[in-house]
Amino acid sequence: DSTNLWQPPSNLLPGNELARTILQEAKISASKFKAVHGRKPSLAVITVGELARYGHSGRRVQLYSNSSNSWFTKTETGEANGFDVTEINLDGGTTTTDTLLSEIYKIRDQVDGIQVMWPFPDTIDTAKVFNAVPLAKDVDGIHFSSWGSSFPPVTPAGAMELMKEHDVLVKGKHVLVVGRSPIVGAPMAHLLREAGAMVTVAHTEVDKVALQSMVGQADVVVTCAGNPGAIQASWLKDGVEVINVGTTFCDKADALLSDVEGDIEAKANRYSPVPGGVGPLSSPMLFHNVAKAAWDQVEDGSSSSTWTQDPATLR
Repeated sequence: DSTNLWQPPSNLLPGNELARTILQEAKISASKFKAVHGRKPSLAVITVGELARYGHSGRRVQLYSNSSNSWFTKTETGEANGFDVTEINLDGGTTTTDTLLSEIYKIRDQVDGIQVMWPFPDTIDTAKVFNAVPLAKDVDGIHFSSWGSSFPPVTPAGAMELMKEHDVLVKGKHVLVVGRSPIVGAPMAHLLREAGAMVTVAHTEVDKVALQSMVGQADVVVTCAGNPGAIQASWLKDGVEVINVGTTFCDKADALLSDVEGDIEAKANRYSPVPGGVGPLSSPMLFHNVAKAAWDQVEDGSSSSTWTQDPATLR
């Protein structure tokens, strides 16, 4: 009896099925690219030092994902979906700006896309490093807010796709973005403004009383702080839409936590779950961008690439 099958609550904004669709489209595009050009679309991922947010990557894959679609296993994800991925891991204590630039110069003409993982150690000149990544290969949008990369950073882009998929309307709405990092919060606010939202940006250094007031006025709250408990669910306006982007793995709970503490369901009209909301979309969006970058570059930068025609563009 189908009436006894479990269904997700109607107030959830799940991302898993959308993530599978996007990754499958990228896989089809990669297969067609190889058939036409005799090679796979390719990505280089360059990391300097140990990123704090990756400290529990193995456990997160074990609990919530698998190696064929995870943000934390890009080589395996690429292999499973028809992409060549080169991961370059440099020592955080000894790598200089010149060393990092040398690695980028060596690899950038051999791949279709480059992802330089942020943040860097304090000794690295971020601006010089970012400027070494060509716009056409900037598949994680490090130039998006400044030079207008055609690829927005993949996590904010995934959040926008989730909102489109579930008809979360932002045009003309008051949207609060909590978080201001150059790879999530800032580009998230930029994308929302482009979509017609009236955007306010806050962060965890804002006075708590002021933050509570801002949260309580917003029609849509997009959390990008990566700080559990930064927002209390009781602050939310009744009927708000909540998009949980920022997440943190908690050792004690052995679980992924959102920035919102408390009973979101009691206040929100709809909200994206943690896990299973925005998180699953980051890796598919990255490989979507790599496929598009590959087609665009072999067609001399034409924006009307085979990717945009067959298969169809993202919904």
